[in-house]
Amino acid sequence: MTPLTTPQHGHLGDPTTTLRRLAVAGVLVPLLALGACSGEDAVTSSPTAPAGATTAPGTSTGSSTTSSVPTTSDTPSATATRTDTKINATIKDPVLGHTITAVTLSRSIPWPAGNPVSAANFEIVGVSLHNVAGKRYSATIDPTMFSLQVGPTGAFVAPTTEFGTTFGTPLATAKRGETKDGWLFFKIDKGSTGPVVLKFQRPSYKVTTTNSAIPAQAFTVKLSG
Repeated sequence: MTPLTTPQHGHLGDPTTTLRRLAVAGVLVPLLALGACSGEDAVTSSPTAPAGATTAPGTSTGSSTTSSVPTTSDTPSATATRTDTKINATIKDPVLGHTITAVTLSRSIPWPAGNPVSAANFEIVGVSLHNVAGKRYSATIDPTMFSLQVGPTGAFVAPTTEFGTTFGTPLATAKRGETKDGWLFFKIDKGSTGPVVLKFQRPSYKVTTTNSAIPAQAFTVKLSG
């Protein structure tokens, strides 16, 4: 699946990718074409939901525990304090079989030294995810399919990759049947308060062998608030 162009602070773009049926499960076909398991249908995808696409809520269960983690790295500011909250918030895509679980929410992550303007305007918010991609289709779970909202009127913001491994192992793409654990980091307007909501944007899919379609859908789950 072709990666999306990920803005550092803003909304997701509109590129398209293709998935096709495989004669044998696990075999890849040409570039931009991935397959479904044997006996199942091929699909063509568009990663951004069109107007009118539906949104499905995820589930958030279990109690949260918060711990203040002093900064020990030489890279971020030594006076900042990172707060990690253990959570259990899950998104399930029943069509593709994906399961996405947010396990940690991090707030007040210290900015790396030498970024006074960014530190004055943005808060770094981290979300640790445990992703299990479905086995039926070769549709991936890609980091660029996620966005985060803080507060009911806040914009959904795409993740940034500018911090590398400074604050944790970055989330990698989960291909069919794979499990991936890692972090997404977002630059949120400083002072934003209210519920924190994670969104997973499933692409729309066209089943090429039957000329039917799987509509795009946005799945959301509340992480806090």
